[in-house]
Amino acid sequence: MTTKLRPAFWLLGCLLFLALGRDFLANGRPLYCRIEGVSFWPGLRTLWANENIPYGHSTLDSIRVNNLWKSYTYESAVFAPIPFSPGEIAPPVTGRARPGDLHPELPGTFRHWLGTDDRGRDVAAGLVSGARIAVLTGVTAMAMAMGIGLLLGALAGFWGDDRLQVGRGRLWLTLLGLLPAWFYAFTARQYALAVAENSGEWVRSLAIFCGIMLLFNGLGWLLGKFPFFAKTITIPADLLIMRLAEVFNSIPKLIFVIAVAALTPQGQSIWLMIALIGAMSWTGVARFVRADLLRVRELDFVTAARGLGLPESRVLLRHALPNALRSTLIAFAFGVAGAVLLEAALSFLGFGGDEFRGKSWGSLLNSARSYPTDWWVALPPGLAICVTVLALNAIGEVLSAGRKS
Repeated sequence: MTTKLRPAFWLLGCLLFLALGRDFLANGRPLYCRIEGVSFWPGLRTLWANENIPYGHSTLDSIRVNNLWKSYTYESAVFAPIPFSPGEIAPPVTGRARPGDLHPELPGTFRHWLGTDDRGRDVAAGLVSGARIAVLTGVTAMAMAMGIGLLLGALAGFWGDDRLQVGRGRLWLTLLGLLPAWFYAFTARQYALAVAENSGEWVRSLAIFCGIMLLFNGLGWLLGKFPFFAKTITIPADLLIMRLAEVFNSIPKLIFVIAVAALTPQGQSIWLMIALIGAMSWTGVARFVRADLLRVRELDFVTAARGLGLPESRVLLRHALPNALRSTLIAFAFGVAGAVLLEAALSFLGFGGDEFRGKSWGSLLNSARSYPTDWWVALPPGLAICVTVLALNAIGEVLSAGRKS
């Protein structure tokens, strides 16, 4: 298995290297420069601060405001191998630069290694940035999907339709808490989420939602001290969750994300895309986990754990679920491949506007539509999408074959 997966892991390792090293590989600002005897690191500033914050040095602030990073004569300077930032529109030139061309209106050897698109955006910089967006979208969205899928798949597979019993008071208050939790976490914070520049606001909303739900669940536990509310209700978890999964599977992901994006034109950020892709991708993980737990829950060691009087939650978390996690790796590999394809399709269709333009593989493919003869604009991102998806699918197929054997 290791030999078969070696090329795929090498390709994914290269992708991860591009994603993590984007600021070192493609940067329109010097990684290091020396001005009037003082050393600065403007190209790496985004690693610890906002790049638009003034430096407190008059000359450097003038360079920043007037965007003279490449034309200023430094005492010494070190630029990235690709001296253009993703999405940066270089000074206008006559025609579009071909691969390997020097930029004629900039001093020094500022070379476009893979040429530029019709607006002057460097293709190599966009290719490196697209690797980061692909890794961030695929891994984060599927991590979210795995969290949802593990929870729902465990409920459906381990407890089935006749083993999950909840107190009447806790069930009623938990369902009642859904409305205020959604209102205060998302509806009341709609403006903050729409103008959010990072994932911080979404994390706060999620924390508010979980906090309110825990509060109502705790109140339901207290209410269960009374005899009427302490009566248990059997919930057909398997039936409800599998029907919910069928509903989600019937909705085309691409159309759903586009429809939601149309309703929030000012909030089309990468974090919204990740949240939508993750929310629509949990069904595969849930089905795998459910199928394995239906088998594992009937094995002797689970029966023995129950016979010792261990709580059901401990039997699930310590004994049953660890033996059903192998299948989630299969779903994760295929899911990341699907998320990368979906992200490319969305950015190709214009999701995110200027935030993605020239910075993702899909947006580079969209730029190639204006001049189909510019093969250097379409070929690199197309190949990047192809080899990434093929590598992930190869890992998923090998894991699936090992599971069957």
